[in-house]
Amino acid sequence: MKWVCPFCQTENDTKEYKCEVCGKEFKKSGDRLVEVKKRPPEYLISLFLIGVFILGNVVLIAIEYASDPELCTTCHQMEYYFHSWEESTHRGVKCYLCHYGSNPVDFLKGAYHSLSVLTAKQPPYVNLPANISSENCLHCHKDITEIGALRYKNLSFSHNKHLDGYKRGFLKLECVSCHREIVIGSHIAVKDTTCFVCHFYKTPEGIPITGCPSCHKNPADKVYFKDVVFYHSLHLKRDIKCEFCHKNIIRFYGNMSLNCKKCHIRDVTNVSIPDLQMHSIHVNGFKIDCVSCHEKPEHKPVVDEKKCNLCHIGLFPTGS
Repeated sequence: MKWVCPFCQTENDTKEYKCEVCGKEFKKSGDRLVEVKKRPPEYLISLFLIGVFILGNVVLIAIEYASDPELCTTCHQMEYYFHSWEESTHRGVKCYLCHYGSNPVDFLKGAYHSLSVLTAKQPPYVNLPANISSENCLHCHKDITEIGALRYKNLSFSHNKHLDGYKRGFLKLECVSCHREIVIGSHIAVKDTTCFVCHFYKTPEGIPITGCPSCHKNPADKVYFKDVVFYHSLHLKRDIKCEFCHKNIIRFYGNMSLNCKKCHIRDVTNVSIPDLQMHSIHVNGFKIDCVSCHEKPEHKPVVDEKKCNLCHIGLFPTGS
């Protein structure tokens, strides 16, 4: 009996509908030939499902083991960081949830990236900090942007204003831009130097870019300074600026040109790129600490007693 294979169009001369060329079997269904689908034996299906179950559990156990924070200390010199995490409110949070993300794909990317240390190729930079995305922080702390002004060290602060848009035209802040101080009991405390760099860098006469009241709000009206009663409101009504009475508002020290060598092995001191691109790479890309590049600021204003004596003659005879 001659028939044509529907699959490979080969003419066959066999009693059974099994193609001698492609090996497929068919059966009559009306006027058509329909391929006979062969199902694997049931025991193979059972073995496959058992294998998937075992493999899945092995992967879950491996992920749980790999995400153990103490395991990180076996390779990284980070005992201090580990103990600060261990005694902080984040002690119940696995490392990968902050450092990689809650998505399993993000975790696998982080694990793959970690394997790069096994290569012999020397990286173009060293001493990079942990790269923690703001998205990972806001996954748990998403309500922080909905809260109004907070009080921090007697200062007024708004998360929403700092995380929304670009600051000074070129800087998009990340959560770890400010929360990067590692101290025992508070794994990621606020680092004040970040505030000072942003607010004071390249400002005229050391005046903060947003003005003193943006952080300090209304100072206490009645204060005592060297047994002298002082009223801020009386001076503010006369439009006397903060910087007139206070000195040493900001002081920068350090050498920015030498700071590049802390991370870059190759010489990049002659490379010039726009501020927006520079901060996008360092702040948003690698989460570099501000004072790793910028001069370290010191914001410790004191009362200038000589200025007091200009109006209040003899108030402070030994004023400095």
